[in-house]
Amino acid sequence: MAPEHSSEYDTAATERCERVLVTLLGDIGPWGDRVVLVGGLAPRYLVGSAPLVASPHVGTTDMDLVITLAVDDSGETYATLCRNLERSGFARGDHSYQWQRRVDGIKVDVEFICETDQVRPGAIYRPKQGTGSNFAAFNAPGAGLTSQDYVEVSVTAERLDGGGLSTVALRVAGVLIFTVLKLLAFQQRHHNKDSYNLVYTLKNFDGGPTAAGEADAQSPVRSEKSVADALELLRERFALPDNDAPVAYANFLADRDDLEHKARLRNEAVAVVRQFLAGTGA
Repeated sequence: MAPEHSSEYDTAATERCERVLVTLLGDIGPWGDRVVLVGGLAPRYLVGSAPLVASPHVGTTDMDLVITLAVDDSGETYATLCRNLERSGFARGDHSYQWQRRVDGIKVDVEFICETDQVRPGAIYRPKQGTGSNFAAFNAPGAGLTSQDYVEVSVTAERLDGGGLSTVALRVAGVLIFTVLKLLAFQQRHHNKDSYNLVYTLKNFDGGPTAAGEADAQSPVRSEKSVADALELLRERFALPDNDAPVAYANFLADRDDLEHKARLRNEAVAVVRQFLAGTGA
């Protein structure tokens, strides 16, 4: 479970994740064009250099990657992916959809996510089961839309094991899909960090939350029913400062007993989401 307060994060953890990401993308071959970053590292690239008045994003301790399933390929395709991960120093994680890499003695988790109708939402999907690949991904509604709504950025970091600096092309979920997935994740597990990631990204988007909404109105997946339903759920969750999502945002950032700061943050979360939704036309 991810830490639930901002004080539990540091820049070193984020830098470890970025090094893991660059190493992974550099070592999995053509699968690099089939993965899209959606987790807590995404705001680093969606927002870029935050305004000087804003606090930097707290970062992350793990990574979530949506993978486009190669449904028409043989099980050998997935077996090759697993072998490439193992050759790159990754090992199976605590769950079947997780892979792990140790950096400076600290474990970094990479979680693979997909969207499929082959298993229920929240279940683990094992493509080409029985072929020997043993690859697995967590089935998350809405994740498949990342293949239509993403931005591509260049990321430079030091590869693990003394591999030197390397630059990779990284696909990051667009702001609309990132918002949808974070909202659905919060709805499912109520982690403070999910609410924080959502509000932070909208608040610090270039031009602010209204500009984020206006950009998202042009998304190729804006008319999808699942997106419209998620935006309505977003409106409900952030309708009032005392609702769970604004409270989670405030609890993540404020000291436990600083009630005044929490109240300001709850109001801020509500205002940011309202401005975003007005921009989208929702």
